[in-house]
Amino acid sequence: MHKAAFIRNGLKSHLRDSGLLRYMWIIAGVWTMIIVATVLINAISIRREFYGMARIVAMASFNKDMVYRRWAANQGGVYVPVTDENQLNSYLSDIPDRDITSTTGRLLTLINSAYMTRQVHELGMKQYGLRGHITSLKPTRPETAPDLWETKALKAFGQGEIEVTDMQIIDGSPHFRFMRPMFTEKACLRCHAKQGYKEGDIRGGISVSVPMAPYQAAARSQAIYLSAAFGLVWLIGLVAIFLGINRFGLRIREKEQVQEERNRYLDKLQKSLETGKELSGLLPICASCKKIRDDKGYWQQVETYVREHSEADFTHGICPDCEKELFEDIPKR
Repeated sequence: MHKAAFIRNGLKSHLRDSGLLRYMWIIAGVWTMIIVATVLINAISIRREFYGMARIVAMASFNKDMVYRRWAANQGGVYVPVTDENQLNSYLSDIPDRDITSTTGRLLTLINSAYMTRQVHELGMKQYGLRGHITSLKPTRPETAPDLWETKALKAFGQGEIEVTDMQIIDGSPHFRFMRPMFTEKACLRCHAKQGYKEGDIRGGISVSVPMAPYQAAARSQAIYLSAAFGLVWLIGLVAIFLGINRFGLRIREKEQVQEERNRYLDKLQKSLETGKELSGLLPICASCKKIRDDKGYWQQVETYVREHSEADFTHGICPDCEKELFEDIPKR
């Protein structure tokens, strides 16, 4: 009960007066900044993690394109049936056996690696939303001409860069853009030697655009979860700081109270000792009326003198001897 009343009545003012309340706010502020900084660092880390995942997807797509392109180029192309999707390639008209007829009489046309890559990119866009584009600063088809970002990337390849990445808005949604160069290989010269390319030259590049909406949604979900977790840790920390400071303040206040009580007892004891010294020694007292003479020469009743020089007091009564002397004649009367 004593402690509860103490906390209720005096602890808050004591914390304010002793400066502990200011320290509590400082510690709470530092703790809040630590939590906020931790949340921000984790948010940046999550963003980089999903950014890295998008780059891995883009890199895998580029490597896949390079593998089947190289395979098709080494085979000299692939013959496919002529359909609405597989039209005769006018850019291969100088190849004598561009078009052939199967043993069953079916017309087949040659698909080179570039044509194959374009068709694969179109199919991937329809099925997975992953954009791929084979391009060059010397495009053979207007459709393969580079956009502004791809043009800058191709020029950077000429300056020694081996990879260019960026975040851009495409059709109203964010995309991670990735591009690497394609080098002219011996099998490529069958079609591109007439353009002046030599083996080892940078012939162009393949750009990959990965839609970031799924990655951003996953990153937001993880960031919200982490923020809630750190928010709980922050709240628990604030409660611990408040309770710790209050407990510390209570201990200080109790110690001060004990010290105050101790000082009061010491003062009381000191006064008692001083009073005891005043009453010790020889006191001049009247042999008849029993009055005591003080230091100033005045005569006082014993009761008055003792009361002024100590904490003792008197209560009056009549002893048996005085009673006999004072009232022995009452029965006679």
